[in-house]
Order: sequence, then structure tokens, then C-alpha cells
Amino acid sequence: MPAPSPSTSAEMSLTAPPVPNPLDTAKFEQNPCAVLSQAQAAQVANLTANRQINGNVAPMCIWTDADSNSVAIGFVPANGGLATVYKGQDNKSGYFEVSPNVGGYPAAFFGSADFRNSGGCQIAVGVHDDEVFTVNIDLQKSSPSYQDPCAISTKAAEAAVSTLKGGA
Repeated sequence: MPAPSPSTSAEMSLTAPPVPNPLDTAKFEQNPCAVLSQAQAAQVANLTANRQINGNVAPMCIWTDADSNSVAIGFVPANGGLATVYKGQDNKSGYFEVSPNVGGYPAAFFGSADFRNSGGCQIAVGVHDDEVFTVNIDLQKSSPSYQDPCAISTKAAEAAVSTLKGGA
């Protein structure tokens, strides 16, 4: 009897789940700073200031605290949604990990390089089958969450989903 052939990475690849109950993100795509209220930003990580910048695909909002810890949120519309993020799961220099659902929406931690042990984490949350929003965390060594930045990215993503569900 021949030995079983080794599995290929394509056979082991995960497929992005569909997005249940897509959210209306139109008013936040060009104004991502509105996805977190000042109170939510303070609850996430004592964030006190924000500024909008131009991202690669759409505007991003960066919130910071007094110690230069930052949380950046941006929407990525019409770019394949979570399926595009899942395509990067075999990136050898980066990371990919399916996240528990965020506010009932599928999500994944990912990055082209892995900075999770040095205060960095990025999560993508599927809000339409063809759209995600991302939360990118950059924490200083002095941050109490430095060793677990993904907890902060998840907390920020949950707050953003709450806003999106409310249509605020």
C-alpha cells in the first residue's frame, strides 16, 4: 500500500466565512474617526486624541494616548473582504490567525510581519462579503498591554462594530 501523499498548503488553507447581516459603513469609510466616540476610545485604551490620514485604499483614523500608544482604524471597501485577508494565511514572515467573532462578525488577526511580541497587532473584521475594517495597534513598552496587543485590537474592533450596528 503506498504511503499517503503529504498535504499541500492549499489543502490546509482556511476559507473566509460569509458575513452575516452586512453593516452599512458608507458614512464611516471617508470619516473613520466617527466609528469610535471619545468615550469608546477612552475605554479601549485611554485614547485621548485622533487624526485622520490618507491610507493606501481609504482614509484611516489614528487615536493616540499621552504615551504615544496608537490605535488606527480604516475601512477597506470593494477589495475582496475577509477572503483577501485569508489569502495571506501562508505568509511565512507574517502571521494569520482566525479570531473569535467580533460582535457577531468574522475576523482574523494578520500582518505582513509579526509584531505581536513587541506591541503590535492587526485585526480585520468582515462587515460585508467584499469589505473589512482593520484595527492596527502599536503599543510602547511602557503600556500594560504591550505583551497582549491583540486584546486591545479586539476591544477597539468590538467598539467599532457596536457603533456600526447602531448606525451612529
